[in-house]
Amino acid sequence: MSIRQMIRFPGRSGLGLVALGIPVVMFVFLGFTAPNFATVQNYANVNAQIAALLLVALGQMIVAVSGGIDLSVGSVLSLTSAIIVSVDPALAVPAALMAGLCVGLVNGIGVTVFAVHPLIMTLASMTFLQGLALLILPVPGGDVPDYLEALVRFTFLGLPAAFYWCVLAVVATWVLTSRTRFGLRIFAVGANDLNAARNGVNVTMQRITCYVLCSFGGVLAGLFLSARVASAEPTMGVQYGLESVTAIALGGVLLAGGIGSVPGVIAGTVALGLMTNGMNLIGVSPFIRAAATGLLLLSAVSLQPRKTIGA
Repeated sequence: MSIRQMIRFPGRSGLGLVALGIPVVMFVFLGFTAPNFATVQNYANVNAQIAALLLVALGQMIVAVSGGIDLSVGSVLSLTSAIIVSVDPALAVPAALMAGLCVGLVNGIGVTVFAVHPLIMTLASMTFLQGLALLILPVPGGDVPDYLEALVRFTFLGLPAAFYWCVLAVVATWVLTSRTRFGLRIFAVGANDLNAARNGVNVTMQRITCYVLCSFGGVLAGLFLSARVASAEPTMGVQYGLESVTAIALGGVLLAGGIGSVPGVIAGTVALGLMTNGMNLIGVSPFIRAAATGLLLLSAVSLQPRKTIGA
């Protein structure tokens, strides 16, 4: 088996032995080296810690499959956190969703209609939205609506709410990308947008929709994370832009577009979650964790093919 086959199996999933093996190796390693890792309580903590990242990464995957990238999704999370404690509780969720819709539309229109490079467009959005979040909520605090807290603190059949948030998001994204015409079309757009257009696909609308869905993922993550800590933090999502890109790259999603899968995103997200949890248990500095995340992203992107899509 060649190195390329180990990295990525043939087809559009992007999965390979590397993507599937990293979380398994990390799990086994931490089981032997990290104290209190193999406990039910710690597994629940890992689930809660990765839930927000998974929500963001699933949206990031949709954009990446279509041939784009969204660095602003972390700032959408921060803005959501600021909004839900600054408006009437009954309007918190609608206001956050409306903000996510506007951000997705602006990013999508900027990239498709005005031909701004996705990195530049979403970097500008990221900076603007982070400043807006700090303008709305200069300091951490505020009261998260009680109904949101109830949605992230319940248990059912002995499993925490975070598990059900993850399952619902995974199933919804899998159905959307694997069992609908929309999913088929975004893979076609990411693989070759010119050919997709010649076959009747509205490339502009597909890509705008992808950016909107990615922003909605950031909103959901902001709702979950704010309710989980029962407070708002205007810089809560700063690290999620980079981490979501790292998670999908580790999971075999091709950043050039056309290749990716929900199982791959799960694998990449779990790998990052296990790394964070293990470092916390061992007592490693969070600065080293940030450096390790950057190295993982560089390694994952370096191993990706840049010319052949879907081969």
